[in-house]
Amino acid sequence: MNTFPVLSRAPSADGYTVTKSGDAVNIASTSSGYPVINKLFTFDPQPWHYTLDGVSQADKDSIMTFYEANKDVPFYWQCDQDSTTYEVIFTRPPDCRLAGRNKTNGWLWKITMDLMQAASG
Repeated sequence: MNTFPVLSRAPSADGYTVTKSGDAVNIASTSSGYPVINKLFTFDPQPWHYTLDGVSQADKDSIMTFYEANKDVPFYWQCDQDSTTYEVIFTRPPDCRLAGRNKTNGWLWKITMDLMQAASG
């Protein structure tokens, strides 16, 4: 299994969010008013949404090359927030927006990533 590329420098992660899916449990109400809780899945995957800010052109190219080669298969990704390596998948293509220019590194990019855990543990 492939591993997400290590970038040449650690860009800031902006707008990092982790929100559990609301689809894991179905809650209904009976006529008595008591809730009926139905667990739909035994595994509730963790999603990640974040933006890498200040990404160099070379790192952007590495990310996009990695995406093209791994967009349909799970891969290993290190979560910097909890220092854990997860098996994840892309839930959509990385969104790349031009963020400026640096005298030494050339173009800088803002890249938004959406990943989802593909296996438990």
